[in-house]
Amino acid sequence: MLNSISWNSYLVTVVALLLIWYLYAGCRYYSFEIRQILTGRKKIGFPSLGKKTINDSLSSSDQEDVSPTNLNQAFEESFATLDEVKELSSSLTAAVIESAEIKRSKQEFENYIRLILSDYPYVKISSLRSNVNNLLAYESKKYPELLLTSEEADELWENNN
Repeated sequence: MLNSISWNSYLVTVVALLLIWYLYAGCRYYSFEIRQILTGRKKIGFPSLGKKTINDSLSSSDQEDVSPTNLNQAFEESFATLDEVKELSSSLTAAVIESAEIKRSKQEFENYIRLILSDYPYVKISSLRSNVNNLLAYESKKYPELLLTSEEADELWENNN
């Protein structure tokens, strides 16, 4: 029985069945998107070509949040935030040492730290904020007159205007 079927007829049948299946799935599940593409309201964008998909007001804003260019920007911001945390850590360490050397009051020290923290708004909303607070508490522990806890360091972020 299998010998009576040629490879040519087998491949034609498989391709025809696949075509029918994808037409059915496209019409059943993607009919709205297909209609938008056919009427010209939505253009097809290929992420691998680096072009951004152009959507009109009928498409949802959720699609824009998930586009590859926004994901790339999010990753770039993540790495930029990591670099900012490294820079902030060295700035805070230097600020604690400087404040101890010139004998700043605790209130002046807190204001100085607030000023430094205001230059790093993305760190404020990152998950690394608690690490920065712990570092600040650890560094200030070396100088009893400037002693800050992690909670007090966290409040400096919140009181930052």
